[in-house]
Amino acid sequence: MRKNKILNIILICIALLLISILIFHQKDNKLYNYSNQIIEDEITEEDYFKSIKELEDKILNNESDKKIAYLTFDDGPYYNTYKVLDILDKYNVKATFFTTSINGEKCYDKRSQNCLLLYQEYYKRGHTIANHTYTHSIWRGLYKSSNSFIDAVLKQEEHVKNYADGYKTNIVRFPGGSNSAGKLKNEIIQKLRQNGYGWIDWTAYDGDGGKLKNKKQAWKNFTSTIDQNIEVILLHDYNSITTNLLPDIIEYLKNNGYELYPLFYESNMVNK
Repeated sequence: MRKNKILNIILICIALLLISILIFHQKDNKLYNYSNQIIEDEITEEDYFKSIKELEDKILNNESDKKIAYLTFDDGPYYNTYKVLDILDKYNVKATFFTTSINGEKCYDKRSQNCLLLYQEYYKRGHTIANHTYTHSIWRGLYKSSNSFIDAVLKQEEHVKNYADGYKTNIVRFPGGSNSAGKLKNEIIQKLRQNGYGWIDWTAYDGDGGKLKNKKQAWKNFTSTIDQNIEVILLHDYNSITTNLLPDIIEYLKNNGYELYPLFYESNMVNK
């Protein structure tokens, strides 16, 4: 009898240990599961981004060997953006789209189509929408003053709200990068803070915003700039080379230990 009692106690301890391991494992993988829409209804958006922030903190403090990559796409929406969204869907990847209204209502790359409909697609498919100013007019007045820049940001904010069910943008990318603001940069940043905005440049790219010759050159640019544990990757959703390369980019990142998430205001990568 005593032996049976001891055996039962041992079996109960083993069972409790296995339950504890299972609970910990589920908690550790909750973020992954949410991003792949497995248990999306069990975690709020706030908790989702909080979990990513906690992972960022661990990575930056050398407490985790995991890595994060944020795919970001500038200058849309374009009709080609649908192809980009479909590729992201295929790989269960969420990204961030820095939008502008420079191209107007009709798609620049297919004038018969209304590109304003894409704001609903970004939102519906679970991506984050960010602000790339209303005009993107780097050489035509955007950087004339800090007020002209902020006006373009706030105008784009209203534009996104109108077409994405009230979605509020709170991250901005300077057209051309923050150095394009020149002497106005610090003044603009101060006004962005006053309006609840963070700003971000990038850490890696494939060069599709310039004179990109071919897929080979894009791949070389991309792989040579991936060298950090947390990457913000600059891409453009109008570029056919990038669109064709996107599956390879995603697979390369995943094969090299990166987890792919959409950007959010609280991220350490967003300057505030």
